Amino acid sequence: MAFHQIAVPHRDILSEHFSSEVYAAKLWDVHNKRGSDEYADAETFFEKTYLTDNLTNILNSIKTRISGRGGGHFRSISTPFGGGKTHTLIALYHKCAEWGAKPVVIVGNELDPNEQTLWGAIEEQITGKVDKLGGQVSHGGEALRRVLEAQGGPVLILVDELLQYITRADGIKVNDTTLATLTIAFVQELSEAAGSLDNVCVVVTLPSSMNEQFDNDRFTQLYDKLRKVAGRTKDTITPVADSDIPKIIRQRLFSSTDDEIRKGAESTVKDFVDYCDSEGLIPEGKQVSEYRDDFLNSYPFLPQVIDVLYHRWGTINQFQRTRGVLRLLSLVVGSLASSNKPFISLGDFDLDNDAIKQELVEYLDPQFNSVIAKDITGDGSGASKVNAMVPNKFRGKMLGTRAASAIFMYSHSGGAEINGATESEIKRATCERGLPAAQISEVLNLFRNNLFFLSVVNERYMLTKETNILKMKTDYMDNLKQRDIDETEKELVKKNAGQSKELRTVIWPTNSKDVEDTASLKLVIMKEDVKDLIYRIYDKVGESDRVRRNTIFFLTPADGEKRQFTESLRSKIAWEKIKADPNVKLRDGQASVLTSELKKEDGRLGSLVKDYYSVLYVPERDGLASTPIRPPPVTDNGIDRIVYEHLVDNEIISPIIGPITLKKRYLQDRKFVQTSDLLNSVQSVPGELRPANKTVLEKTITKGVLDGEFGLGEMEGDTPTVKFFKKDASASFEDGEVLIHSSLCIEPEQKDHEIVHEHKHDAETILGLNVQETDDSGQKPLPSIDFTFKVPEGQVNHISQMLLNIASHYRDFRLHIKATDGQMSQHDIDMIKETLRQIGAKADWQ
Repeated sequence: MAFHQIAVPHRDILSEHFSSEVYAAKLWDVHNKRGSDEYADAETFFEKTYLTDNLTNILNSIKTRISGRGGGHFRSISTPFGGGKTHTLIALYHKCAEWGAKPVVIVGNELDPNEQTLWGAIEEQITGKVDKLGGQVSHGGEALRRVLEAQGGPVLILVDELLQYITRADGIKVNDTTLATLTIAFVQELSEAAGSLDNVCVVVTLPSSMNEQFDNDRFTQLYDKLRKVAGRTKDTITPVADSDIPKIIRQRLFSSTDDEIRKGAESTVKDFVDYCDSEGLIPEGKQVSEYRDDFLNSYPFLPQVIDVLYHRWGTINQFQRTRGVLRLLSLVVGSLASSNKPFISLGDFDLDNDAIKQELVEYLDPQFNSVIAKDITGDGSGASKVNAMVPNKFRGKMLGTRAASAIFMYSHSGGAEINGATESEIKRATCERGLPAAQISEVLNLFRNNLFFLSVVNERYMLTKETNILKMKTDYMDNLKQRDIDETEKELVKKNAGQSKELRTVIWPTNSKDVEDTASLKLVIMKEDVKDLIYRIYDKVGESDRVRRNTIFFLTPADGEKRQFTESLRSKIAWEKIKADPNVKLRDGQASVLTSELKKEDGRLGSLVKDYYSVLYVPERDGLASTPIRPPPVTDNGIDRIVYEHLVDNEIISPIIGPITLKKRYLQDRKFVQTSDLLNSVQSVPGELRPANKTVLEKTITKGVLDGEFGLGEMEGDTPTVKFFKKDASASFEDGEVLIHSSLCIEPEQKDHEIVHEHKHDAETILGLNVQETDDSGQKPLPSIDFTFKVPEGQVNHISQMLLNIASHYRDFRLHIKATDGQMSQHDIDMIKETLRQIGAKADWQ
């Protein structure tokens, strides 16, 4: 059921001629029998006035006083702007007729201090003329007392906006003082005169703080003096408590009775509160039953509507708490009177309605007209764009507009510390049964890049006059030049490469001349996976053929990772441009956001660049073979180091080569091979054995000669001559230097035995190292080893080479890890398991 069928608005609110000026309470107009019946007619006034407990007590106590039965003779009403002061005076004015009292009305902004004094005005209203209290100087308490006695009955003096009169009177010189000072002194005389008469009462209204009306040091001094005088009796009354506000509003706006509204709203309220409970949207610190009661008291408005208007907007200078709220809500109710809304939330405030918008912006900077147009109501506004971005089934609900309107209403107050709305508050203002609250979370995420004036500080969303730094970033991203993107990406690649000493890195070559044909292993990182350029570099160096093809690897981007990487890269560039732009002036909160987001993007890119550059091309006998690389989940290694470890793990590059591997590969069917040919082969023949560097080959030859696997010598004509066998030697790789089969390095009578023995050799190799049947000491090698040792603290880095050496001699190599006296998080354990999974290691995990 629509709210207006339960809480029926007063007829004038629904009238097309309705004016919110009806809520402008003016005591002077009532005194002069003019203005709206809302205030001028006593019956209508009390019909639409909710008599709070405080107001009832005020009326009763003042009736007691003027009836001569005691009580306070001088009362001051001090409430925030719009807190019900004038409304209380009008109620007292109408009651004078019922009580048989003479009302005297003084309204400070209606009296001209150049022509009238307070004492003269009082005498004129009581006697019809100014006779005894004329002139600009007060005549003292006794003269005032005689005038009051002349009435012959009860007198109720109602003084409204007194401070307005005093501030204007300060400009009128009277002898060596001012009329303002004399008027403040007169207030004391008035209090004393009223106190001496048992049927006279004075009620004076004062603002609760000076800045509600003026911002002037001199006027502040006058205000302080007035409060000291008016506050001497310490009889200050407050007509409206916070808990009264919903009922006051309901009675002023709707013709339905309180009981009718509560009864008709029960099912609607229960349904929404149950929905909030299921979605986790009950306000923090509230029980479900408490929130249900709050909603029943405020219906048809959600409790936060009144709370935001009264406690946030109500703290803005010149925004009258009761009158301003009534004026605004009457416009909102009128705008929704033909809708099917079951209740009214802040998301229902139609900021495209000129009357509602101007009622709000009147108390703000005019620039907020532009804020509303650009972010909420315009056809191309950020909220309109977000309306179209949500799933199809929710598009008709205008979620972007509703959420942005709620944020706007939460964004303003006289105290900056309470500005902005939490995600939960926005959800309550936007959601309804059938709409997952999580959908509003997505809307808020979209807002960050689509609302131009959105600010998010400490997880509070608000619309300000300053440009949203996140939206600013989006605009910078939209205007980036490809040159900026390319330069930043290249610098990022450089920053994340160059760690591996074994691979010489070449970044983004544009032609084959950019990659030299050297003996060292090379990783060529390509800007794009362009096959033509890759093969041109692989085949040529300029116009010449590339010789050392076996030393070159190509790394290219992976298409599937491009969008995420590019978006993060563009975001980083945009943040850096904002930071460097001298024309951008950031607030402290914005500067913090920039620093945080830039740091976050840097960290993200450090990982994304490794995922993005992850397609590796390796030379094989039939050409280049591509393979994807999966970097470890957590690693500090750069791109080239990740590639190198992948190549080693997959035995594409060998950091250690065993002499038997060399022997089987190059001497199994030959009696000798030139070392220069061997070196040329590993560098030039695609798919051939790849030592990590020339030194690896040198060490292998030295060990093989020392172990007696082959000899090292030189050619003399067509015959190889042994120079070194089973002793220390080093290869020079010069022409004529040869590795010689071990069968040619021993005495002839031992050849057949040794050769037959060698053919029975059944050594296995791991990483190219062999297990020999005998070592150089003549001792038989061990077919297996099994031992346990404890690694001293801080020495673990010294055992890696030892483990590698063991692994190179045995095919079945197992490690048993036992670690105690410490602790490791579950996350670290999961990383270990993931690493074992990636390398294909089976583990009996305890």
